[in-house]
Amino acid sequence: MKIIKKRIQTLVHYLVGLSNQEDFYIALTDLTSINRLLRAGFSNQLNIGEQILPAIVGRVSNFNVNGGNIIHRDLPKETIYRQADIRDWHGYYHTVDIPHKRYPRTPILSPNIELLIVNGANNQKIIRSPQLTKGVTPDRLIIHTINLFLELFGECDTIQTNLLPVFNVTITRLNWNLLPPGNYPWNILRNNVKQAIGNVGVNRRHLIERRLEVISNHNPNFVAIGNAGFRGYIVFGYANTDFFILESLSTGNATYVFGYNWQQLSQLTKEQILNQNLQIHRFVHSIGWENQINGLF
Repeated sequence: MKIIKKRIQTLVHYLVGLSNQEDFYIALTDLTSINRLLRAGFSNQLNIGEQILPAIVGRVSNFNVNGGNIIHRDLPKETIYRQADIRDWHGYYHTVDIPHKRYPRTPILSPNIELLIVNGANNQKIIRSPQLTKGVTPDRLIIHTINLFLELFGECDTIQTNLLPVFNVTITRLNWNLLPPGNYPWNILRNNVKQAIGNVGVNRRHLIERRLEVISNHNPNFVAIGNAGFRGYIVFGYANTDFFILESLSTGNATYVFGYNWQQLSQLTKEQILNQNLQIHRFVHSIGWENQINGLF
């Protein structure tokens, strides 16, 4: 799931695509903002295997390196001493301890989260955190890691240990069966859509499967199969794109391309999807359809 904001306060909504005790990473999948990468401490070459303790660019990265303190304002102040150099009447400098009062403090150890460049999905470089585990790694450390990425790069993704994105599947009450997160090339997708296709003639099945194969050739990482009134429709999502493809299994129908995110798209009624011209594209099942689909990528 991609996160684009200044910082987060809780993990609500951000790990819902993960099972309890499932391992995952926080990652940056778009390495085009070279100035931010250099500022964090990576080299110009962005070589696979580079690992850094990020440079201090703000409060979160400062805490990552130096830790912090819990200030106990409910307790009496205590006397502490700080060293300073002072100059005497003769012009000589001396180091002295100067007392001052402050509230007691309990140190918080620095997390020291280091970032690593690895080869991710589709043979693209990504930057990832150390491995984290939902329900095992303390929430505060996961929140810190996400906020570290947001401060350094302005965005991040939650990815699985296979380095594929974790998709947000919070909406489970709607008329869609969400397949587990992961890539769905045709050889994998075929077994998942048999029931959706149903018992149809050989020629019609061939046409349906051919269209689904064309769509799945572009490596979807999110698939939702329609139930009930949405039976006969399949939604595909792709990493690093801002659209979804809704495919009708009916021959002689059309393929719809929507610019909504999944939460928005899943709220639409069937009438809105088919009749209110909310789509970016509508590709009729006819000659030229395959070129239109491939042209999206």
